[in-house]
Amino acid sequence: MEHELGKLLAGPLEPIRTARLVLRPPRADDAPAIAALANDFGVAEMLAHVPHPYMLADAEDFLGVAGSGVVFAVTRGGDGVFMGVCGLRPTPRPAVADLGYWLGRPFWGRGYATEAAHAVVDLAFRLEGITSVLAGCRAVNGRSRRVLEKCGFQFRGTGTFVSRAAGRVSSENFGLERRTWMALRSWGREGAEA
Repeated sequence: MEHELGKLLAGPLEPIRTARLVLRPPRADDAPAIAALANDFGVAEMLAHVPHPYMLADAEDFLGVAGSGVVFAVTRGGDGVFMGVCGLRPTPRPAVADLGYWLGRPFWGRGYATEAAHAVVDLAFRLEGITSVLAGCRAVNGRSRRVLEKCGFQFRGTGTFVSRAAGRVSSENFGLERRTWMALRSWGREGAEA
């Protein structure tokens, strides 16, 4: 059975505009910015697939596979500055997607990750067949946990994953069901952000 996310890949991904951001498909000329931001141990240690050090060749390899998925470059709306990545990947269950995101350190603490994650989660649930979006973060990553909570994700449990930069690490797992997302949309996001 084909995964629901395949419907988004039937044509080119369209940019998503939010109040302060433009999420667009990544381009080859993003490689230097990706390498510069991801080559920060504070970023890499929070992620599963990012090695440290992270070189230009790593960014080019990432860009080589990013085009085959639901992956967005997170850019600042006013000036187009590259800030990080946000996207969805399929899970073994065709109706469930997995959310991932990272921003470079200069962009932390300003609500950009929450804004990008909201937009990408909304995109996922526009597909009628998606029933749930999952996400996880390192147990020590309070900022990422807060992003997920603001988006309405609910804690599901703990686990571990292997970070290429930090080895085996403790994680927290979250999920957002379609019915919860629909309720948050009908109430407005204020309830999720309080």
